[in-house]
Amino acid sequence: MAFNPKHFPWQKPGFQQFIWRNLHPSENTMLLGLSVAVGLTTGIGVWLFRSGITFFETNLQGKMAGEFLSQFIGPFGIVVVLAVAGLVVGWLVNRFIGQERYHGVTSIIESVALSGGRLPYIKMPFKALASALSLGAGASVGPEAPSVVIGANLGSFFGQRLRLSEERVRLLVAAGSASAIADAFRAPIAGVFFALEVVLNGEFNTSSFGVIVLAAVLSTVFTQAVELGGPELGTLNYTLGGPLEIPLYALLGIILAPVAVLFIRVVHWQHDLWEHHVHLSRPLKTALAGVVVGLVGMFLPQILGTGREVMREVLSTTNPAEFTVTLLVALAFGKLLMSAVSIAGGFVGGIFAPALFVGTMLGGGFGLLVVDLVPDHLTSSPQAYAIVGMAAMMAGVVRAPITGILLVFELTNDYRLILPIMLTTVVCVYLTERFIPAGVDTLALLRNGIRLQQGRDVDVMQGITVEEAMVKPAPCIPSGASLVNLRDSLRENRTRALCVTDANKDLCGIVTLTDLQKTYEAGLSEKQKDMTVGDICSRDIVTAYPDDALWVAIRTMGARDIGRLPVVESGTRKLVGMLSRADIVHAYNTAIARKLEHHHRIEQIRLNTLTGAHVVEMHVGNGAPISGHYIKDIHWPAESVVASIRRGNKLLVPHGSTEISTGDTLTMVIAKESEDELAALFGYEVGRE
Repeated sequence: MAFNPKHFPWQKPGFQQFIWRNLHPSENTMLLGLSVAVGLTTGIGVWLFRSGITFFETNLQGKMAGEFLSQFIGPFGIVVVLAVAGLVVGWLVNRFIGQERYHGVTSIIESVALSGGRLPYIKMPFKALASALSLGAGASVGPEAPSVVIGANLGSFFGQRLRLSEERVRLLVAAGSASAIADAFRAPIAGVFFALEVVLNGEFNTSSFGVIVLAAVLSTVFTQAVELGGPELGTLNYTLGGPLEIPLYALLGIILAPVAVLFIRVVHWQHDLWEHHVHLSRPLKTALAGVVVGLVGMFLPQILGTGREVMREVLSTTNPAEFTVTLLVALAFGKLLMSAVSIAGGFVGGIFAPALFVGTMLGGGFGLLVVDLVPDHLTSSPQAYAIVGMAAMMAGVVRAPITGILLVFELTNDYRLILPIMLTTVVCVYLTERFIPAGVDTLALLRNGIRLQQGRDVDVMQGITVEEAMVKPAPCIPSGASLVNLRDSLRENRTRALCVTDANKDLCGIVTLTDLQKTYEAGLSEKQKDMTVGDICSRDIVTAYPDDALWVAIRTMGARDIGRLPVVESGTRKLVGMLSRADIVHAYNTAIARKLEHHHRIEQIRLNTLTGAHVVEMHVGNGAPISGHYIKDIHWPAESVVASIRRGNKLLVPHGSTEISTGDTLTMVIAKESEDELAALFGYEVGRE
């Protein structure tokens, strides 16, 4: 299927005609070309982001806190650095990003699920700068969520600028997210499955897989070209001690599950605490969070920043005695709490790296206990348990087991622990789900009433588009209309909602009867009596496109708990219709009728093939001789059989006591020589199949 040139926003018609007349790019070719662009630009963006982290880390933690401030206030230097960084980060977020419903990966999941992957990509550079400053100063967050934000926004940028459909924009956002994970961890395979498992919420098809893989591979190739080196956590060499060690790994999964639950609970508890009980401006709030993290970091400096170096030390065998069980457990829970404080307080970062850190520390501590308590010939090294704990904790917190398993493989470049990793991860995820139904990102959506269902569960609606179901033209009202006009329009249209249009007749909002009632109940002052529809309508609206599959609109309406969707032309705000729940019910009946018709046609073909007779459809019109008679009382031609009766949207199996009604359509199997006799019963010419 060729790409539709009307959606391609070249401003010069001559160049546009040249492209489409001479190149004729197919849809797959265009998507693959865009995946190359997304992969390479994401690679460049994440590389610049990592360079920014290194720059700030060298100058803030190294020079300012370690060399300059330490001369005057000793270890309190890191507290000052984090406080100042918090002020700057808070100001950046307040000035250039603003208030957002969700942050990081959660915002991307919501955008892909509910708004077709349309992200505010203009804010992306400021988010990257704020995150680089947060990590460089020592905030206890991870670099993966900002990296995913970079990649996803670049994918959304290409999709929106080219005015692609929502499905294609979502795919490019997923490709950018996969590229970002591939860059952040040097793990292209894990990046691909992160996009499929988390961003696309489990939806998988071969076309999306190819686009995502290509973007992740090219992004990784770029990263490896500019940053030489091996796996992120070094090349490791650990093996399973023996079959008798398997129960110990299952026990590790049981131990890690409640910690994963605690991790998720603490993150959301801190979010609520800082959101509702810390009444400070954003810069001061983030500075306060920096002070808290800095004070803890004075005693546990290993928890500051991403923690990659600490994880490498725990996984190496050079000086294992440096880390005792007590220290490892303290680091795990210190990181858990300070990561929640950092994110809730306003620092910009992710939860992947902290989850990996916590899993590594607890797995390593469990390994040390096992080595002390179990005979040597039955166990492997403590570092093997640390690797396994890393995968299980990340999978339990993020709720992405395949991504967690593959990510650890690529981080360590060691595939020989696959059995214990899979076992521990599955046990941890299974038990975690018994207490919390969603991961740390999707739980934020769940808490706001947004339930994302995996896969496409409205199979019967697959063939129905929004255009077929919507009402057109949409009931609308100008934004400058008075509230009295709004009241009259709602009555005339017999509806509870109207689309609001601007001077160009483009959609600019939606207004409901509830909005009008609330306005009058609040009481109108003299100045407010001249209020217009534009003053009370909702501007934050969700729309659909005419060529969208109806199940997409159903999922959006169900997740947001809204009863109507304005329908606009793709890539514009031009209003073309309105979709309501009543329209969906009507479309459902249409879909059922189509399905019955399709099944009926198949049965006709089978019947004709098996019997070798003629299969004809006869419609019972007004005044047909057989109307109102039972099948058993009608003198049918010899060698004829009534195969089925279609009455409205129902397909009936005929019996002798079935009464023929006007409007029925009968499927008959009949000998060719009897067709004229059959026609006389229906009162018209026989219609042959």
